[in-house]
Amino acid sequence: MCAVTFVSGKTLCMPRYFFHIRDGETVIRDNKGTELPDLEAAQFEARMHARDLVVDCLRSGREIDGRRIEIADESGATLESTTVRSVLEI
Repeated sequence: MCAVTFVSGKTLCMPRYFFHIRDGETVIRDNKGTELPDLEAAQFEARMHARDLVVDCLRSGREIDGRRIEIADESGATLESTTVRSVLEI
């Protein structure tokens, strides 16, 4: 189910994307999700989450490991994933 937004008298359906953090076999599930207009916006959001994880690692002195951000849709299907390390590439 997606959120309904009224714009200029039109009804738009905005999908909800979930950003799960996978660390090996362990998954921290995003049960709330975020309403975004499309997968491209969800990809951008995943990169922002990955950057936050990098900052947390740097602040705590931990190694930047192989964690991944998985983008899932409302049905639970994983649409894409990105490694936390990938945001370090310039």
